[in-house]
Amino acid sequence: MDSAKDLSTSFSTMRNLALGSVLALLLVALASGFLVYRAYENSGRRVYVVSQTGSMAALSAGNDTHTPYEARNLVRQFMQTMFGHDQYTFKANLDAALPLIEGRGGRRIYEGFTRGQVLQNYERYAARNVVTVDSVLVDMSRRPWSGSVYIKQRIFIGGQQKEPLPLAAKFNLVETNRSDANPYGLLITNFDYIPYSPQLTREEQELLQAQEADRQRRLQEAERGLAPAGEPAAPAAPAPATTPAPTAPAN
Repeated sequence: MDSAKDLSTSFSTMRNLALGSVLALLLVALASGFLVYRAYENSGRRVYVVSQTGSMAALSAGNDTHTPYEARNLVRQFMQTMFGHDQYTFKANLDAALPLIEGRGGRRIYEGFTRGQVLQNYERYAARNVVTVDSVLVDMSRRPWSGSVYIKQRIFIGGQQKEPLPLAAKFNLVETNRSDANPYGLLITNFDYIPYSPQLTREEQELLQAQEADRQRRLQEAERGLAPAGEPAAPAAPAPATTPAPTAPAN
């Protein structure tokens, strides 16, 4: 009787040990499979960044990692290159800006430049346009992504700065393939002008007043020393038309 009890106890013990071993093997197999899967997943996403000091491994980001920071940089670069140029950088800047916007929107802006004879005015008056981006707002909380941008254009004719011209626009953003021409992988669509009438800053007012006082002084000196009596002074050259009218129809 005692032998039967001992045999039953031994059998139960061996069964429990076998079940424990099987469970342990299953846990090890699951953990190993998970580690192999993660290693395989990351191996296809590993890239190398090469610099002058050597190379280092990094994991590439997925296709859905666009951030508001990246979107704002795209829009800021587009506005600075599309609207800021002179006779020497006009074509190069447009070539850099046009891949960042859909074809229809880019053609519309370029046609506005053509109608306003922007390049001809740059050449005629030795003018240039410098763009300052006041702000870029982007909403990526829902699709389609949207935003607005506000800039000031400072037009220089020779050494004289004209009154800043404000410009603002609303837009949408869509994802596209990354390339050398468009490293952001984002494309501006539905670009349309909106009203923007900021007040001149104190620095801008003081600069314009100082320039006007200097211009008047030089005109008076020219009238006293060079211009014949009764002959009016030559008018100042007009500013080049740098942008289409803000009231242009929507895309």
